[in-house]
Amino acid sequence: MGARNKLLLEIEPGVAVVRRVVERARASVAGPVYVVTGHQAEKVREALAGLDCIFVHNPDFADGLSGSVRAGFGAAVDAGADGVIAFLGDMPFVPEAAITAVREAASANPGRMVQAVTGGRPAHPVWLPARLSALVDRLEGDHGIRGMIAGSGEEMITVEVGGQAAVDLDTPQDYAAALAAGKPAHGD
Repeated sequence: MGARNKLLLEIEPGVAVVRRVVERARASVAGPVYVVTGHQAEKVREALAGLDCIFVHNPDFADGLSGSVRAGFGAAVDAGADGVIAFLGDMPFVPEAAITAVREAASANPGRMVQAVTGGRPAHPVWLPARLSALVDRLEGDHGIRGMIAGSGEEMITVEVGGQAAVDLDTPQDYAAALAAGKPAHGD
């Protein structure tokens, strides 16, 4: 995204991308929502003003996604969570139904990873049981959950959730295409 922080871009007037992600998470999960901050942490906090969430700062955010995954997962597990439903801050179109499907599969199989998929391809969110702490701690660089799952040898449950669960905003073209397509900001 160049100099622009994609999490702070407006997905609709007055609503930052990261705010939409947290709103969806808050609406779909019963437990606390942990938000990992890094670059422009204070601006991200401001964009989330008024939302019930717990902030965890990742001082090593420049080293890649893995540090944020470790920080958020670790904070939640250290607070007693039996697992984490992991979201990415640049994926504001994940339908609440996708989050619910992953949550329900995790409830039925709490010790196994649950991966949302769309057309058989990995999507989000992902359930990571607390028992995988050692595996999460080994994540490095700009590798997130997908790389961990692929190389873990762990059995995983997949849940088909639909195409919007794979739409992220990594480039200016992704952002422009999402706005032009008029992706829904609420619901499914």
